[in-house]
Amino acid sequence: MRKTVFIGLVLTAATLLAQEESFHRAGQDREISYWLLDPSTHQFRISHDFTVTRVGQKSVHSFVRKGSAVSPDAKMIDLDTGKPLKTSTVAGKDVNALGYYPNPVEPDSVAVQGDLEHAVEEGHSTRVRVQETYTDPVGYVVKDGELIWTRTLGRPLNYVTLPAGWMLTSVNTPAVITLDDEGRVKLRFTNIRNGDLAIEIKARKRPESK
Repeated sequence: MRKTVFIGLVLTAATLLAQEESFHRAGQDREISYWLLDPSTHQFRISHDFTVTRVGQKSVHSFVRKGSAVSPDAKMIDLDTGKPLKTSTVAGKDVNALGYYPNPVEPDSVAVQGDLEHAVEEGHSTRVRVQETYTDPVGYVVKDGELIWTRTLGRPLNYVTLPAGWMLTSVNTPAVITLDDEGRVKLRFTNIRNGDLAIEIKARKRPESK
């Protein structure tokens, strides 16, 4: 019986992996990456891609969560042409007035807007990459020498990389833990729920070698 269950689990994992690998990356909006910067700054970088298909849409938006502030160096890139988009910070009420999105946002919220070179045409799409730096003095703190990062993650695949020289001490949600090319701890969270994952990561600085 145990052998049968084990084989079933292996087959299920193999099927999910095959589905993930066969998903065309150019059309997927499934993942987002976070890089935690020096915790004394309360800052982290993010990068994610998305596809715009709405005919006539002339601009795209990345919405800033309440409690966070986005740095003015935010970038958006048209991945089809490789050209950077002109970006600006706009209010939620201005985004709502465009009528691009089915659900309105809070009028006083903040969004980074990227202006497309051309409006999306019938039968076409535009692939955009967003790169931003956020400051979150509530969700990213240091207490008693321990880094604490809390955030809700909504994408199916979420990657979080710790600052250089920091080691993971705890995480409240199952994660795949690896090292990146620079030796930094990298966590991968897979979200199979309908809602968001509430993540809490804790880490401490590695002892200096003598």
